[in-house]
Amino acid sequence: MRAHEPDDADRPTAPERPPARARAIADKIDHLISRDAARAGGRAPTYRELADRINAVAGRDVISKDTIRNLHHGVTQKGQCPNPTVDTLDWLGRGFGIRQGAAYFLDDRRTADVDEQLDRLDKFGDLRQALGNSGVVSLVKRASGLSDNSLHMLLALADRLKSLEDGAPARGNPGLPQGK
Repeated sequence: MRAHEPDDADRPTAPERPPARARAIADKIDHLISRDAARAGGRAPTYRELADRINAVAGRDVISKDTIRNLHHGVTQKGQCPNPTVDTLDWLGRGFGIRQGAAYFLDDRRTADVDEQLDRLDKFGDLRQALGNSGVVSLVKRASGLSDNSLHMLLALADRLKSLEDGAPARGNPGLPQGK
């Protein structure tokens, strides 16, 4: 099932298999919508919300909910494959925080690079949200650029500190766990 499904009355009549380019663009849109849904607690944005977000970024109307729906399903309401302009794909990408949207949708290597960057950003976002601690973000910024050996030592130190804190006496004694 796709991340966002229109009502049955809104469902376009699709050909058996849309051409590869339309299907690839549709799959990438689905992937981005799924990412948005995961960050929003499982709720996928509607096509209207996506169009409003993109048009707000553009400062003018550059895309409609119907265009997004057609691209997402790889077929227009008339059963034809959509043929978006580079400009449309650029704005669509910007709506998901991707500066060079057309490259994301048309170049698989660029897609992989951007998805990897988005994964890293999600991990940092999850870490900051889960811990709610700006000190962790400060530590990450300071650790950026360290050698692999230094990063491994930092991780080992963090693991050791965590195990010490988990085993610390309930009174909050800052010393070593009992029996050490």
